[in-house]
Amino acid sequence: MTVILVVPELVVEVRADVSRNSAGRWRQPVGLVRLPDDLAPANVPLFGGDTAAG
Repeated sequence: MTVILVVPELVVEVRADVSRNSAGRWRQPVGLVRLPDDLAPANVPLFGGDTAAG
């Protein structure tokens, strides 16, 4: 597998079921909910990053 790092340009809200199959893939499709116009990529914490304010 190849990893390609990108610079985020927009924020999207998605809907995802947490169920995964034995291969680790989502059991249900991930769906687009909306493109929030009040958020910029800089306003969103990194996944797995520290989200504590202070």
